[in-house]
Amino acid sequence: MSLFRFACAGVLALTACASPGTSFEDVMRRTQPLTPTRPDPLTYGTRPENPVRVGWGDKGVHAYFKLLRGPQGQAVAWRRMGDCCEFTPVDGRGTTQGKLAIFEVTYEGLDTPVVLYVDAYTGGSVYAPWGFVLEGGPDSKGTPAGAEPDIIEL
Repeated sequence: MSLFRFACAGVLALTACASPGTSFEDVMRRTQPLTPTRPDPLTYGTRPENPVRVGWGDKGVHAYFKLLRGPQGQAVAWRRMGDCCEFTPVDGRGTTQGKLAIFEVTYEGLDTPVVLYVDAYTGGSVYAPWGFVLEGGPDSKGTPAGAEPDIIEL
């Protein structure tokens, strides 16, 4: 039994260090924290090529819109308009994984609703599109601006 455990530990150690171009020593020497690159704030969520990547399917979509607010903390109203833009996964398997969902979003005081493109299949850091804030983010009520980046992991 101990030989089996030793073999499993060896396989795990080899596969953990097998990422291309990055050694364990390189990771341990890193002095800067790993931070996500913020997408272009003017097109984030409002263009199919720069969607909000919530992941988790419908649960991720609902969680995101529950946190999304107008600039003064107003609750948003949203409705699904349909789907567009089939895409393939980044892993290169070449199979269609899903489509972007199109939502119309508004809040009290907004003259024209905003159209947002949401990727419910791919997760990642989410941000507030231009003209919105995320509840608990730096621009929402009760949190001082500049205290933390308005990034929320779903």
